[in-house]
Amino acid sequence: MRRNTTIGFDAKYANVGNSTLSSYARFIIEAIAEACPRHSYLRMYIPRRNEHEEYELLADRPNVESMEPDGSLWRKLPELWRIYRIGSDMKRGDVSLYHSLTSFLPYGLEHRGIRSIVTVHNLEFLRLRGFFSPIHNLYRRLTMLSSLHRADRIIALSESLKHDLIRYLHIDADKIDVIYRGCHRRFTQPLDSQTIAKVKERYHLPERYMLIVGTHQPRKNIGHLIETLSKVESDFSLLFVGRATTYTEHILHRIKSLGLGDRVTMLHGVADEDMPVLYHLALAHVVPSLYEGFSTTIVEAITVGTPVIAAKGSSLEEAGGPSSIYVDSEDREALARAMLRVATDSDLREHMIEEGRAYASRFRPEVIAYNLLNCYRRIGIEIDS
Repeated sequence: MRRNTTIGFDAKYANVGNSTLSSYARFIIEAIAEACPRHSYLRMYIPRRNEHEEYELLADRPNVESMEPDGSLWRKLPELWRIYRIGSDMKRGDVSLYHSLTSFLPYGLEHRGIRSIVTVHNLEFLRLRGFFSPIHNLYRRLTMLSSLHRADRIIALSESLKHDLIRYLHIDADKIDVIYRGCHRRFTQPLDSQTIAKVKERYHLPERYMLIVGTHQPRKNIGHLIETLSKVESDFSLLFVGRATTYTEHILHRIKSLGLGDRVTMLHGVADEDMPVLYHLALAHVVPSLYEGFSTTIVEAITVGTPVIAAKGSSLEEAGGPSSIYVDSEDREALARAMLRVATDSDLREHMIEEGRAYASRFRPEVIAYNLLNCYRRIGIEIDS
């Protein structure tokens, strides 16, 4: 069947792991493939093919294809192919639009008549300069500016991020579309009591806990949360789920020094399909981060029906909506009060759950796809759904 439009995607991260970038890439490609099954052909460009179940499911769709370097030389130099050669391959493949899902745009697309869009995930290297070396910050700034100036349009994952692009990188506001990211469909599926019981037993979950999700990084402000817990007299504990880093040792030392070993649990390697249950059983999802370009975990929480307590600033208020509770990222007393309120006030929790689920409807895949197609139209790429 002849399709009207062929779209290329930078799918490097769609084919690896389960990081924020990886899940975002797969979500966007699936949303477009689902929204336009008859009038679009999607090519996922990757430096090399890895075994990944969700990627294979995408590649098996009738209007989706996985593309790797063409020729033995470029297969040996996949990253150089991604930077300099990929445009030639897309030109031969009749690609009309290249959507970079990684904030990086290859060179030469404009000379080949291929329109381009870049998604920007965060500007942490500018907002939190002290966490990175000056050389790292300079490199990120220069490479990102190059991609943003060459792109036909830019997608920011939040209004907060759009503001930062204008403020820190002086990008024209008219060139930026704000399109939120959604979450995997698994978070919208009903949970049965048998599944909940199995997951609870598998991970030996505490009876009453507040959930923190994400890789252990200083900007996540985990130390601040641990300090806050030491001042809260309650029967709930904290459950951390995410990848351990060198920063984890610092957190473990602080937990021990405060005598909180029996009130803090850390889980690593939790299966993706078990995450909805961990959210469901939590009293609240707590996000005290100093900065986020956009918080997918907040969207996951309110979609499942879990109250959210988060830090003010950056994009967290956009992700959680008006029914979530927000406090200053450095105010331990305010955070402690918020945690106690949610843990003890069942009426408040029910209100937050109901309103949060209603707010989460804006993050459905079909809504995201609709907004993406409107963005494509602004640069002359028309795709019938």
